Amino acid sequence: MVIRMRMETAKMSERGQIIIPKEIREEIGASTDSIFAVSILDKDTIVMKRLNVDLWIKEFDQMRKQTKKMSPKQIEAEIHAYRKEKSSS
Repeated sequence: MVIRMRMETAKMSERGQIIIPKEIREEIGASTDSIFAVSILDKDTIVMKRLNVDLWIKEFDQMRKQTKKMSPKQIEAEIHAYRKEKSSS
């Protein structure tokens, strides 16, 4: 994998919004409905990663198909048992 490092600048608005420069948006294929995860590395460094929501939904659907279906009463009973176990430890 080759990592190309390009530097662009952006200014934060009064409302805390930052515009990703057009060239970078085009290069990563971001659109107006793109969702990004934002993480702090240190006081002066943040990292953004474009998330693929369609892929998340597909993966979630696959996981859901592999899990046993539970009724609302069964879910409530599992939650109650978990909380009881946690409070006794």
